[in-house]
Amino acid sequence: MSWFPTTLDSGEQSWRFDIVSLLAVIGGSTIEKHKQSITASPFAGFPRLLPAPDTLLDTDRPIRLPSVGDVVIIGIYSGTRTNELNFFANVIHDAESLAPYEFRSYNITYATPDIEKEDAAKTEINIPVRTLSALNGVTVLSILMTVGLFVWAGVIHDGVALVGLFSMSLSTSTACLSGQWRPRLSKRPTGGRVPPGDLVIKTRGGAFIVVHCREEITRELYAGMDTCQYVFTGRPHQLLLASSTVLLMASIILFSNCGRTMQIAVGVVYIILNILYWAMALLTSPQHTWDMRRYRVEETQSVQTGNYTEVLWRAIRDTGEIKWVKKGDLAPATKYWKGWLKEAQDNCKNENWDAVAAKNRWMNKAVEEKQD
Repeated sequence: MSWFPTTLDSGEQSWRFDIVSLLAVIGGSTIEKHKQSITASPFAGFPRLLPAPDTLLDTDRPIRLPSVGDVVIIGIYSGTRTNELNFFANVIHDAESLAPYEFRSYNITYATPDIEKEDAAKTEINIPVRTLSALNGVTVLSILMTVGLFVWAGVIHDGVALVGLFSMSLSTSTACLSGQWRPRLSKRPTGGRVPPGDLVIKTRGGAFIVVHCREEITRELYAGMDTCQYVFTGRPHQLLLASSTVLLMASIILFSNCGRTMQIAVGVVYIILNILYWAMALLTSPQHTWDMRRYRVEETQSVQTGNYTEVLWRAIRDTGEIKWVKKGDLAPATKYWKGWLKEAQDNCKNENWDAVAAKNRWMNKAVEEKQD
């Protein structure tokens, strides 16, 4: 068997343009889900096979990480208000998974005293991908399978497969490098004394999260903007995009014309990789991917309540304050609700106080006064 086909005839050993290599570009939706972590991984630049590498080719890259909308975040003491939850804050809280009227409370501190003593003006805050993560495991496995395919193609003298594997592996490498980035978190540059950075998060479904933490942590995770610091910008980024695109097109043609044995082998590898990335999307969460060991997160309460009044009361009881309720417009601005809020604050230490019964009493007053 010769290393390369020599004709365009319809015989067995000739160039063919079929759709066998379609497997190489299937799986864009699963790769899209892991896009940020794939391009932030230290293994991003390693040549390997990756399903749908074109998913990583972005001419307009996002400036910041995806955030969660439809939330209200109120600083208990600062009074600041924002309407979106930053990416790494959501890695901790997973706000989309909260049930309606669920209440959670957290204490978040720095993991070590050394982190607390860092000079914010000179230190870059970095949250990397976990070294021992499912994503890196699949990446290493794909590298090993790619090496195995190279060896196999060499043993059976399939030159087209060798060149196709080389171009596709290089296409994946350049695609990942074109989007390689590091997270950059906001930081508090001055060291003056400030009140605690405690805050309350309310979701669209009426769930509440209370976070007790330092102002520095609030600035890093909640109040500031987490941005993407790309490794390659400008002309180098454009060259990487162009190179990856050309290599991808060439490899698709080459995969369509390699020997039947290598077509089957490459197809099986892509099927396995698609299954693995699909399984990761279903079975793993961002908490399993990102290394959040900079922070020590303690969940102190997790309660499922039955209505908005009860979950609001639990948040008030945990914070001991009601100013944030008014600042966030989280309760009607009537004198009856203001009366209930004042009563709730006065009973913060009373475990037997019935928030729902008190609310009903105040609402009955409103009805009676209106009838009079």
